[in-house]
Amino acid sequence: MPLYEYNCRKCEESFEVLVTARATEEVRCPKCDGTDLDRLFGLPARGRVVESATATNCRGDGPPCGAPGCGRLRG
Repeated sequence: MPLYEYNCRKCEESFEVLVTARATEEVRCPKCDGTDLDRLFGLPARGRVVESATATNCRGDGPPCGAPGCGRLRG
């Protein structure tokens, strides 16, 4: 679900709205209830950096098994 930033032309309020795929309601300013809005351009959110995790077996409770098709190689 994208998060859009808007600026109200009537009261100059800036706000964000989480828009769902099935959203049917018109976006309104939370301060003045106006509908004359500018949708601002935003940048995508930066992904989370994940540290390399210690390899485990398929159950996650021990060392990698190395079985064919396991996808978790022995270290």
